[in-house]
Amino acid sequence: MAKNTHLEHLEDDIVNQGKAGGLNAIKMLRELGKMLSEPNSSIRVTTKWDGAPAIVCGTDPITGYFFVGTKSVFNKTTPKIMYTQKQISDSYDNQPAVAKILSYCLKYFPSLGISGVVQGDFLFTSESKSRKVIGGEECISFQPNTITYAVPTGTPMAKMVEKAKIGIVFHTRYSGDSLSEMNAIFGVPTINSTDDVAVFSSTFTDASDAAKMNQLESQKYNSAVNKADGSLKQASAFLNLIKEQGEGRFMMNMLFKQYMNDLVRRNVEIKNAQKTADGFVDFYKAKLDQEILLKKTPTGKTKYIKIQVAGLIFLTVNRRPLYFTVASYINLISAKEMIISRLEKVKDIKTFLKTENGYEVTAPEGFVAISSGNALKLVKRREFSRANFTAAKDWENG
Repeated sequence: MAKNTHLEHLEDDIVNQGKAGGLNAIKMLRELGKMLSEPNSSIRVTTKWDGAPAIVCGTDPITGYFFVGTKSVFNKTTPKIMYTQKQISDSYDNQPAVAKILSYCLKYFPSLGISGVVQGDFLFTSESKSRKVIGGEECISFQPNTITYAVPTGTPMAKMVEKAKIGIVFHTRYSGDSLSEMNAIFGVPTINSTDDVAVFSSTFTDASDAAKMNQLESQKYNSAVNKADGSLKQASAFLNLIKEQGEGRFMMNMLFKQYMNDLVRRNVEIKNAQKTADGFVDFYKAKLDQEILLKKTPTGKTKYIKIQVAGLIFLTVNRRPLYFTVASYINLISAKEMIISRLEKVKDIKTFLKTENGYEVTAPEGFVAISSGNALKLVKRREFSRANFTAAKDWENG
């Protein structure tokens, strides 16, 4: 795979890659089912920590110098690769919170003995962790992004966090002869913590078999996957067609993805396939109406009127396949969330959402399924993604 700059939700693979994405999603779901019911599976799972910002660091294969940076180290035109403290202060003078984090990383990461180039999610600094009583228990807590992590005091993990000046979870390593040409590989060799840096693991392990499915649960899960597979077979030709329908920002598959994200933002539960499909037609028309109104010239308006008319005719002709596309989306989410509910039973650290009324227990952000070089997010979007869309990020605001 290329750079790990953005992971896609499992169900979105059907609009990103069409029929091939559907086949990939079903394959991953079947392997996840095997992982939780059989001794052998070709799939790996990592826990998705809700850290921020993303940190890329290691030895630059060209210069041989240790560097740190955010995902911007992979910028095509102006990569921001930080070798010195002065570079950090100069490059991030308008982002003091990010500058402080990168400064800490450059100061403390060389002692970790990192081999090559790795990527992780930043978790805390000495200033951002604190002792709190959460859920009636005294904890060391930190909130890097949306989720608050709480480690009960007196545990080995709490002692590690309390001692450390910064915390990080590494999840991706890179291979290649230069940063611009590197490819991501999920999973990193063990990187041990030091007194200054608490290094957490992203590897999902279930030593107690808490996530394992029994025979009845496996049958129910396989039935859900078969249902998704069946609807995808009805939608597969259409999924390839919507990748070609439209132009620029108004490619139909991308507008469909925007529509689904909009439903998540508005906390709309996606249950009725026909109602949701009809809603997409309205969403599509409204997006083009908005663009047509913005155009000042008849030529500009005509261009988008033609795109809109062609798109609405296309959706009318393909009303039934659109229904099965939405049904596939719903069915994939249903099967995916059955897997997530099992994986969530394994908890090494407590997770909460901070609300006006205190802290509410929440699940981890989610998981990443990795198979044959492909990686897809497993997240309960209505429970987590909506909060993430609206949450204020302290590290961004400084």
